[in-house]
Amino acid sequence: MATTATTTTTAMPDDDITANMHNLTISIALPPNQYHSSAKTLLGMPLELREKIYRHALVTPPKHSLSHLATCPFRQNHTKTSIEPAAGMVLKPRIDLSEDKMLPWWDASECCCAKRTGLNLLCASRQVHEESKRIFWAENLFCFQSEDEFVVCVGEKLRPRYRRLLRRVYIASPDPWKTCVRSAWNAFDGGYVMDRAIPRWCQFWGVLNQCSRLRYLAVRPEVVRRDAAHVANLRKHMPHLRVLELTFVAGWKDAENGRWERDWGNFRACGGVQRETVFARAEMRVDLAGPFDASACKEVYRTFTTNFCVYVERIVRERFLGLRDGEDVDLHHGKVLEGLNDERTDYEVELPTGKTAWIRFMAVPQSKRTRLALVKVRAVRDYELRKSGRPTEAEGRAVEVGKQRRIEKRERDDERDRSRCEAVLVKKRLRDEMRAGEERKKKDDAREAVKKAMEETKETRKSARKKIQEEEVFEVEEYAEAEVEAEVEPVEEAQASDRPKTPKKPKISRKRRGLPKGKRNEELQEFLAQASWGDEWHHDEEW
Repeated sequence: MATTATTTTTAMPDDDITANMHNLTISIALPPNQYHSSAKTLLGMPLELREKIYRHALVTPPKHSLSHLATCPFRQNHTKTSIEPAAGMVLKPRIDLSEDKMLPWWDASECCCAKRTGLNLLCASRQVHEESKRIFWAENLFCFQSEDEFVVCVGEKLRPRYRRLLRRVYIASPDPWKTCVRSAWNAFDGGYVMDRAIPRWCQFWGVLNQCSRLRYLAVRPEVVRRDAAHVANLRKHMPHLRVLELTFVAGWKDAENGRWERDWGNFRACGGVQRETVFARAEMRVDLAGPFDASACKEVYRTFTTNFCVYVERIVRERFLGLRDGEDVDLHHGKVLEGLNDERTDYEVELPTGKTAWIRFMAVPQSKRTRLALVKVRAVRDYELRKSGRPTEAEGRAVEVGKQRRIEKRERDDERDRSRCEAVLVKKRLRDEMRAGEERKKKDDAREAVKKAMEETKETRKSARKKIQEEEVFEVEEYAEAEVEAEVEPVEEAQASDRPKTPKKPKISRKRRGLPKGKRNEELQEFLAQASWGDEWHHDEEW
């Protein structure tokens, strides 16, 4: 009889199977060549996913819409005052623009809140660059503060093949509108044209016409006023242009006790950070379907300056800044509207003409929610820093301030010591100069005394020589008289012998000076022979 073996199996519930799955699964590592390509690199992903990554990394809001980050040192913890927008505090661009060529001038700042942070992705590889360049140049709004900045950045620094990729350009700033029509500065090479000035807007339109695929263009109003012919040819050079706007940017500064006054400066009008200043911008759209001749451009400019700007400024002053009297600012003290803060910065207002406009505020005060959020962020960051054994930001700033003060004190002490040393050196130099002057004076006096003594000696010798010559001449004359008397004596004696003798008078002898008589006669004869007047004297004697 055969026996049959039976096996009984008990069914396990699904939860137990799931719990014991790691014991039932064998983990075998695959070789690297068997992994899916999408799990390796960015380029292994589908193009749609890569484009989404490119957009998140490269497409950012325009800098006029950006605010300061929570980690920015210029953030404030109170809600009463404001700070200038991050767009006005970007680091100095890598372009050569000086103060006389571009307004506003740029000062380096610690704030990097308006800087683009994902541009290194364009340098990853050729394929990444080719795939992402269209997204970067086409989907970003590029903001410039003046036409000169646009000319240098786009016309000189940007390659021509990238200019055709630009889709949106925004040029606006609270600068006073330029009235100079011509300029001697060439924006492309940085040189100056000395013989004749270049029309200021020719350089701007020459660069702008190369951006032939623009869809959106916002420019300052003086562009329309100066170059009606170029505005009329916009549709010819830019057939894809859909929107043309004129920009208005203005700032109001709280001068004292809530008295808001129009600030005619710019974002970087002063060396420090502008606080308690509110900026507002608005745009007036131009009808591209209408005519664009000179009269039409003049009418557009007049409408913008005399109607749109006046209405927008009046609405901002009266509705948002609390200044009911727009003419006399000193009589009415206003304050910022209660709801005007960083929670809402865009307002659609209706103009007296019946049209609507969007007013976008920049550098508005912080809301309570933003202030609390910043406090929480700082508290979490300080806790993490303390946990890691590092000083907090406030402690780090205090340390930096103390270090800076010590450096300044050391510099002041060094400057004081340097001043003292310079004073001592100056005194020593003065003493040395006085001593050298006295020695120089003594030497000059001694030299003058020697010179005077030499002149006196020379005069003495000259007078002595003259006296000797006079004595020699006198001796010669005496000798000649004696010779004449010797020759005349025999004749007189002969005549006297004929005459009766008379008693002779006693002869008085006269002492003669000079040489003895024998030598004197010989030397005198030799001297008379050599003298030029000797012959004449002998002739007279014979006569």
